[in-house]
Amino acid sequence: MLDQDQLSRLQTELKDVALELKAQLQGLTDASEPVILDQQSVGRVSRIDAIQQQQMAQASLRQATKHLQEINEALLRMATDDYGWCEDCGNDIGFARLMIKPEAQFCILCAEKNA
Repeated sequence: MLDQDQLSRLQTELKDVALELKAQLQGLTDASEPVILDQQSVGRVSRIDAIQQQQMAQASLRQATKHLQEINEALLRMATDDYGWCEDCGNDIGFARLMIKPEAQFCILCAEKNA
């Protein structure tokens, strides 16, 4: 069971990560826009490179969006006093695990079992 100080530290961590992700998403959104190249002035290798960079930005955008969603869900669980409990077995999730992955939904045993 988490005490109030631990919950406060984890909430601060979650909010800090959410702010970082929102800033990252802004940059990734711009980088994942469709590639428009003038084929007369840009060579084939440059076009391929631009398309690859766009695809990597889109993958990063999806990953960051998913991570932000997990963070927001953790903050919601925190607000409803459901935070810190494994969604599989119902046992508490250790503070050390939550410090590493504050959005964790499962205790280490269930996370390993479901992996």
